Amino acid sequence: MLRQFCLVLLAALLISTPKSYATDATTENLPNFESSRADEIADHQLSRQFLRQLRASTPLRYDPLLINYLENLSYRLAFHSAVNMPDLQLILIPDRRINAFAVAGGVIGVNEGLLLYAENESELAAVLAHELGHISQHHYARSQENSGKSTALYLGALLASIAIASVNTDAGFALGMSAQAALAQDQLAHSRQHEREADRVGMKTLVSAGFNPDAEPNFFSKMEKQARYVGLMPDFLLTHPITQERIADSTLRARQYKEKGIDNSLEYQLIRVRLLAIMNQKDGQQISALRQQLDDNPDNQPARLSLTFALLDKGDYEAARTEIAQLLAKYPQRIDYIIASADIDIADNKPAQALKMLQEALLLNPDNVSLGLYAAKAATLNQQGKLSLMWLEPLSHTRPEDPIVWQALIEAYQQLKDGLGILRARAEYAFLLGQGEKALKDLEQAAVMAKTNYPLLAKIEQRRLDIQEIIALEKK
Repeated sequence: MLRQFCLVLLAALLISTPKSYATDATTENLPNFESSRADEIADHQLSRQFLRQLRASTPLRYDPLLINYLENLSYRLAFHSAVNMPDLQLILIPDRRINAFAVAGGVIGVNEGLLLYAENESELAAVLAHELGHISQHHYARSQENSGKSTALYLGALLASIAIASVNTDAGFALGMSAQAALAQDQLAHSRQHEREADRVGMKTLVSAGFNPDAEPNFFSKMEKQARYVGLMPDFLLTHPITQERIADSTLRARQYKEKGIDNSLEYQLIRVRLLAIMNQKDGQQISALRQQLDDNPDNQPARLSLTFALLDKGDYEAARTEIAQLLAKYPQRIDYIIASADIDIADNKPAQALKMLQEALLLNPDNVSLGLYAAKAATLNQQGKLSLMWLEPLSHTRPEDPIVWQALIEAYQQLKDGLGILRARAEYAFLLGQGEKALKDLEQAAVMAKTNYPLLAKIEQRRLDIQEIIALEKK
């Protein structure tokens, strides 16, 4: 059933409007593009349609701390690139295969496998900077001009392969290969030119953002060797073919930069620890190994956080608290440790204890999204739904495209038995998950409940019309 859905979806995405860009393939200077407002709107609409359909067909990882880390890194790179992206949407895909993608319009997707494979933050940043390079040079639009439909075909193939891989990795890999083969005949030379451009632009972005330029050739070289010697083709190579020439070119470019920037950060190490914990990679033997590491180096923060999560995974809450307390004693303002402490309290059915610490942290970090979402969760669990709205309702305005926010609002309104609030939040959540018709039904019921509250009724009706218009445009 999922396979049929993806194939229908692939066909639906084959229609798009060609754009015209002038290029000069004979010069080493990168082409200069000016995208019209109409093109930007079209890119935004297509990317959001893609995102809603992806959410509808594929399970994604919704962890506030992981998502916000990827957001911060992506914005940092975007600010140092030629990409105008005031509204990035980051998605984390629970797939161990190595891949990432960026869609014109501001959607950036990262497979968990990329975070596990990238040994340091610069390597992860190199991949994201490369993807942003494709967008800044309008590669998908230029490919579309060549074939008439390759941008939509790329999005359709990407969506279908991700969705199928979520239930069948081999099938997703095969579909990705077949889609790549279909594009290869008329795009191969063009793709090589685009990859060289993205390499150059990406490295410039990487260096400008303060990272080590050596990360780009290092990462690409590792993947090329894996494909050649291990016989395992990373998904990233299917749409980003790497040659020895490209690796050599990027190595030479990296050597031209005297300032090497940073290789890694503690934040990235801790995020990888959290991801591994969520993926349930801990066992009794690892607990022993981690204790040995800490005996040798008591200040090893990633190891102590790993041990904390391992003990939490085991259900040994007091031992987990002992470990996280040592980290908080030295680094009381580090968000990773505050959230980990809240994870322990929530798992141990002590939401009031978690809420107290989170509220104290929010006094110093009032705009931190992860802390706000966790405080709202703890408040709801502590039967304080009205308090949770203090964080969630502002977030619904600043992050209207975040499913995590709307799901948390549904839970808070349910606790408060606020039927109108439930319907409105449920409509937004359904819409973001690609269930437009369900969203309209919820808004229709909300309009009935609003009755004579005309200001609120006007907002509900306007939102219903907006969603109707979006659905109608997507059906054309």
